[in-house]
Amino acid sequence: MRRHRKVVWSEGMFIAPQHFQQQDRHYYHYLERYIAAARGNQLYGFSELQIDRERLKIGKFAITSCKGIFPDSTYFENDRELILEVPAATLETDILLAVPLAIDGEVEFGEQAENLRYFQENISLFDASQAGNNAVDTPVAQINARLIMAGEDTTGLCTMPVARVLECHDSGAVLLDHSFIPAAVQYQASSLLTERMKELQVLTENRARMVMQRINNGMDRKSEQTLMREYLWLQTLNRWIPWIHNTLETPQTSTWEIYQQLNVMSAELASFEPAMAAPGPVLQSHNMQAAFNPLFNRLREQLSLVQNDSVKEYDWDTGLFEKRRLLRLMIPELHSMRDQRFVLCVQSSIGTASLAQLFPSACKLCGLSQIADVVRNGLSAVPLNALPVSPGELKPQPDVCYIEIDTRHPYWAAMVEKREPLALHVDGRLPDLDLKLYALG
Repeated sequence: MRRHRKVVWSEGMFIAPQHFQQQDRHYYHYLERYIAAARGNQLYGFSELQIDRERLKIGKFAITSCKGIFPDSTYFENDRELILEVPAATLETDILLAVPLAIDGEVEFGEQAENLRYFQENISLFDASQAGNNAVDTPVAQINARLIMAGEDTTGLCTMPVARVLECHDSGAVLLDHSFIPAAVQYQASSLLTERMKELQVLTENRARMVMQRINNGMDRKSEQTLMREYLWLQTLNRWIPWIHNTLETPQTSTWEIYQQLNVMSAELASFEPAMAAPGPVLQSHNMQAAFNPLFNRLREQLSLVQNDSVKEYDWDTGLFEKRRLLRLMIPELHSMRDQRFVLCVQSSIGTASLAQLFPSACKLCGLSQIADVVRNGLSAVPLNALPVSPGELKPQPDVCYIEIDTRHPYWAAMVEKREPLALHVDGRLPDLDLKLYALG
């Protein structure tokens, strides 16, 4: 703590370079602690990172420019090119950006080739208040950052990960790990995070369009209770679409903020599975992919999950109705719908009261291969039960009678086993019919 204390300036004191150096240390420390306290997290990393990927073809890793914060809270801006010759046969090894640590009592300024915290270079300073004064050559310092391979001696160095080498080809070309995320305080420093956010935007907007289409298609036949799930989906997606868009428009957004918000988004989407939200791992600057990659995978699964429609409508084939009073319907996925209820919506000129009494006895339902024997011999078919009110999944319609099919009957089981079409025979007591089949659940 003594190293960062403020200098007490007093009249008549003899001023030496050490006084100004101590004052600089005090200001740096004050800013570091203030920003860390206001930010609320201890993340470090790049805010900007430009990698020359063309150099990878010749076995070199090069950074053309970078900005950020080192783990010791040192802010840096580097506009000079940093190049590292990647050793042959390198396999799954991280590349690190390193800078010498600030050590009390040690010299910090020197030539670029020296292992010191800053290197000196001369620049010409002009007097901004008077045009006649000559320029003054002044030594200024720049952070002496360099690239090293993980595994090298890091004694006295402050480091943070930049990239990961998967392998070096025989040709000398370097292959980087695309799933690696460098230490980043702003997400724009990682091309992978930017790419994943764009992918998330596409998935979210596409899912919202699908939900809107389901709502529009079901408003005439689905009940409000059934549509409520779709409205909740749309409400959730609409809440996140503007945030994703604004984040992509603001690449300086904090990586920590993005991680927190995406975890909240995933937790909300888990409600539709339904599942209890699982807490994600703590975001660590030196291993960001361990937190982000599973999170993006989970969001991709949640937004791509096939949502089964709780109400499916099927139209009957009326080609044989005039000649044989026979309706047919093929449901290819019937064998996988064992947990669903099947309801017939029937309209006729005889009225709903008469229809509810007459339909179960005037119609016979079974598999197409059995319908001829059932009708010819007057056998019992799959039971049809009139419902007093419309099912909760369907929107009530005037002059419509609702008939539920008893799927526990052996004829139904045999039809499902054979995967054959449904056949419904209607006798002459029902002069006309408008019939639809709904699968509910």
